Amino acid sequence: MRILFFNNLLIFIAGFSSHEKIIFARINYDCMMYALKRILSGQKVKLKDKKEQIQLKKDPERNKNVELNESIVYAKRIQEGMMLKEKHLDRLFSESFLLFKPKDIVSGDFYWFTKLDNKIIIAVADCTGHGIPGAFMSVLGISLLNQIVIEEKNSDVSFILQRLDHKLKKAFGYSSEFREGEKYLYDGMDIALCCIDTEKECFSFAGAFRPLYHIAGSELTRLEGSRYPIGGLNLEVSRDYDKKSMSYRPGDRLYLFTDGYQDQFGGKKNKKFMAANFRKVLMKTSGLSMRTQQLELERVIAEWADHYEQTDDILVVGIRL
Repeated sequence: MRILFFNNLLIFIAGFSSHEKIIFARINYDCMMYALKRILSGQKVKLKDKKEQIQLKKDPERNKNVELNESIVYAKRIQEGMMLKEKHLDRLFSESFLLFKPKDIVSGDFYWFTKLDNKIIIAVADCTGHGIPGAFMSVLGISLLNQIVIEEKNSDVSFILQRLDHKLKKAFGYSSEFREGEKYLYDGMDIALCCIDTEKECFSFAGAFRPLYHIAGSELTRLEGSRYPIGGLNLEVSRDYDKKSMSYRPGDRLYLFTDGYQDQFGGKKNKKFMAANFRKVLMKTSGLSMRTQQLELERVIAEWADHYEQTDDILVVGIRL
């Protein structure tokens, strides 16, 4: 059948003039090319489908990573939901700022504040690690502070830290006995805790490895925290978080912070920014509004870090009394 068809086609073409033969050849070529393109495009689609199927079979971890990232993003929403927004701090202090820059999607640093009658209690904490482990610890820390301060109505900063230390150890089952091979014995948090009495115009402070800066006029006072953390293995006979109290004048400033800002690597020699430089920046910008000071702090640390990646979570809370 095919031989007969081609024989008849040749006889039919033989009757064409030379011009008609050229036209027929062009039409035939175009038809062939169109058909070839359709065939090849169909093959490409099939190959693409097959490649995707093979890729899914070969890389099941890709789907798991996508799901994990989605879970972490959702965990960030939960963590952010547990921490009050900056506008809530503005209601307590018209002049204030929150400089919060997590290293990863979720953060091991957290801030917390509330009001009990005429007292405002503020905490800034740095949990062990950053990322997911630190975020879990921060959520636990926020929950425990809610229990101790809001539910139990405690405003004594020293007692609050003792209760926080006790509850965190109880939650993790820590004991004073060291067992060989046991891991994560020092998981916990460093924290700065301040209670401001707006009626008496004074504040009290207690800390666990974290200080507080008080700027009055041209003078910066550093209030040191106790030399042991919250949680972890208790190597001390007892943990008494020392309380320090000071009076203040309207216009004074308080700063609570974690070590992320001063530990940021950068500069020409890729070294830490250091606490001394952090204090210099605070003093240099203390005459500015709190919002402007926050922008200056962000600018300075960004210029210092330059092309280096962020070292740790960064958290600085500043308030004008």
